[in-house]
Amino acid sequence: MGNPLPKTTYVGAIGEIFSQLQLLEFGIQAAPPIKDSGNDLIAIKGRNIKFIQIKTKLDGKTYSRNLPEVYDLVFYVELITNDTGKFVFDMIVINVVDTTGTSLGILTQELTDRIWS
Repeated sequence: MGNPLPKTTYVGAIGEIFSQLQLLEFGIQAAPPIKDSGNDLIAIKGRNIKFIQIKTKLDGKTYSRNLPEVYDLVFYVELITNDTGKFVFDMIVINVVDTTGTSLGILTQELTDRIWS
């Protein structure tokens, strides 16, 4: 039996993995760095690279405010659960914010095309 995962750890991991999958769907390659440098994903399209911090919350709880020194975007991922506590993946919303704190909107193909153009 493996060590148990704290809820904050697996909630954060789900937000990171879902963000990575969503980016891949939109044609962006993204991967976590080998060593934890403060950024959760490094995302690449062509020669355009973005450092992404991901903040995940579950069922309306508040986001952590800790951000790394160097980043380009913050993805605020809101996970939703159903009545039995299972994640409802088709209802996940990712809001994208830049370094000035300005919301760029919900992560879509159009938004990723604009960011990685």
